[in-house]
Amino acid sequence: MQPPNGDYTNDINLAKAAGIDAFAVNYGGWNVDWTQQEGFLAAFYRKAEELDFHLFLSIDTTSVKDPNMVIRLANTYLDSSAQLKVDGKAVLSSFQTDPPAWNWQTDVIGKINAPVLFFPGSLSDDAAALFADDMPGAGPFPWIHPPKTADQEHSLDVALASQRDSSGKMWMAAIAPWFFKRLSADMNWAQAQDDSIFVDRWLSLLSLKPNFIEIVTWNDWSESSYVGPSDSAAPGTTDAYWGSLDHTAFRDMSKAFVTAFKAGQETVTVDEASEGVYLFYRLQPVASLGTSDTLPLPDDAGHLKDDVFVVSLLSAPADITLTSGDAAPITWSAPAGMQKTSHQWTLGAQHLRAVRGDKIIADKAGPAVVAQLDKYNGNVVAI
Repeated sequence: MQPPNGDYTNDINLAKAAGIDAFAVNYGGWNVDWTQQEGFLAAFYRKAEELDFHLFLSIDTTSVKDPNMVIRLANTYLDSSAQLKVDGKAVLSSFQTDPPAWNWQTDVIGKINAPVLFFPGSLSDDAAALFADDMPGAGPFPWIHPPKTADQEHSLDVALASQRDSSGKMWMAAIAPWFFKRLSADMNWAQAQDDSIFVDRWLSLLSLKPNFIEIVTWNDWSESSYVGPSDSAAPGTTDAYWGSLDHTAFRDMSKAFVTAFKAGQETVTVDEASEGVYLFYRLQPVASLGTSDTLPLPDDAGHLKDDVFVVSLLSAPADITLTSGDAAPITWSAPAGMQKTSHQWTLGAQHLRAVRGDKIIADKAGPAVVAQLDKYNGNVVAI
């Protein structure tokens, strides 16, 4: 999707500021005008070239049905300075719920005019099958699994790391800041990892050291998985069920994790220039359907807590105070480094303040938690 103003500059600059090296450009979608889509892609590559940023194609095989289209697009951008390459190989990926009708190796990869580092996407949770010898490419790109608990997702990641080590293939891990989708009766999902889906999983992946990590996503607002700006002017976001809620904190926190990952560190270290304190929470009780809802509670809603989650990234200890609604303020001393805490909310506005002596590190006021919305919203605000 093209930004509302047709200019990718802001998105690229925000990604660079977060330490992100490249965008995986999902190519496909519903009711696609392919001529228009190719124009968007060309404009994206031109802007990335101008801003010294990188892109690679992620082919959405739920809508792309012609392997020749993939070959042509891949060859078109092979010589672009914006094309992401690793060890001289052009990176290519896919999103697929099931394998496509074509053979990736013989019908696509072998016909691209340069060596390719291919990471086929998968929803599978079978680590051995994902690394099987007859699987195409450099290694798998398994997406997150919203029905799995944090412990179950971690166990799968451990298995993936083990298969990576024994097979000699690569592994591109996926991490999402949140997940909530409510389009219809058969697409009505929350996720079972709750607050552990992002911060805790980042820490887990830092220890397991996948070859690459893809933040999924930058702008999939309809699945509440975005770290990019939530632009209410974008097509389809007016009165959207995900509320166009701010996810800035997820992007800001990403920088610390990305920095640690690139340095091969298993823990996050913070200097004074990069410290911050953040909060994220839903705007309604998990069990409260909206006044005009026609759908039941989303799948896995029972795993979600009615809490405010506070993440501190500090160069030295600081005092944090959370005021939730009309409840008495809660104050605690947070240590240097990273800490995540959870606190049961009270209906009303949410306010966070972090100080160290006379220095104010954070002073944030978030929107109110209310007893009931017009329509159910399982998304979070993250500021």
